[in-house]
Amino acid sequence: MNKNIEIIQPDDWHVHFREGDMLEMVTNFSSRINKRCVAMPNTEIPITDTNKASSYKELLERASNNNFIPLIPCYLNENLDLEDFRTGIQNKVFFGSKLYPSNATTNSSHGVSDISKIFKFLEILEEEKSPLLIHGEKVADNIDIFDREKYFIDDELSFIRKKFPLLKITLEHVSTSYGVNYVKENENIAGTITPHHMLLTKKDVFLDDAINPHHFCMPVVKNETDLIALRNAACYNNSKFFLGTDSAPHPIQEKKPDLSSKPGIFSSPCSIELYAEIFDEENAIDNLEIFCSINGPKHYNYPINDTKIKLEKKEWFMSEFSSYKDIQVKNFYANKKINWKVAY
Repeated sequence: MNKNIEIIQPDDWHVHFREGDMLEMVTNFSSRINKRCVAMPNTEIPITDTNKASSYKELLERASNNNFIPLIPCYLNENLDLEDFRTGIQNKVFFGSKLYPSNATTNSSHGVSDISKIFKFLEILEEEKSPLLIHGEKVADNIDIFDREKYFIDDELSFIRKKFPLLKITLEHVSTSYGVNYVKENENIAGTITPHHMLLTKKDVFLDDAINPHHFCMPVVKNETDLIALRNAACYNNSKFFLGTDSAPHPIQEKKPDLSSKPGIFSSPCSIELYAEIFDEENAIDNLEIFCSINGPKHYNYPINDTKIKLEKKEWFMSEFSSYKDIQVKNFYANKKINWKVAY
């Protein structure tokens, strides 16, 4: 028996739109559902000043429907122009700022290698009550890829929070039970959770002598215990977690069956449907709206959207690829059955 549900229109607080033709394709998928999306600033030329942020926002607006609102964080590094940064924060050109540890993920070579060198920017964020968005992984030769989140929390995030106790922080794409517990137990911090971290474990990525490049992302998916902790945090009415897909496409030719593959999972074509599937599996479908549409705006002091969308419990299969002009991207959940679909 089909079941329809209606929820407040969601927002996606973490999307990689990329550039050029890819940007147009991704915007079409993300704006089909979401009112607002936070557009990650780790483009090939990072978004490090107000001119770049304004130009990027215009590109996204032109590629989307008229009701779509892109939000652009500033890409943090120690060489930013301080006054331009301050102006961008005060005038809402920037949606806060994004901290990428150096070389932690795609286009992060311009990121932060010494936290103390960005304190002057964190001071402005704290003063202006503007959020710090964090890719929470510490990268070093002696740190296992599965332990990067824990080391970042212990060595870097705790340091930031002690120095700036009033700073509003979002630990993005939380991937471990350790990260879930840290967010729950501390003030002025919330976390986004992706669909793929609630659907995959490392067994789905790391094979005997290769990897599945279409399940390879940063942070990598972890153990079953982490997956369960993330599902519990998302599904059971915890006000500190909310929707952030970290949908991150790469052309099919850049996804290779080894660690040279570009990390990223493209979930935008089925993101809200997968969240509904997960919540339904957890007997928590009535909490979907809280996670997708309420917790995020409350954390960021944004108005809750006044429009709604409908989802229908209806079987369908995700297509294998998304194509646009000369681009082809492998979809997450390709060729698999999904039991919920947006009812237009």
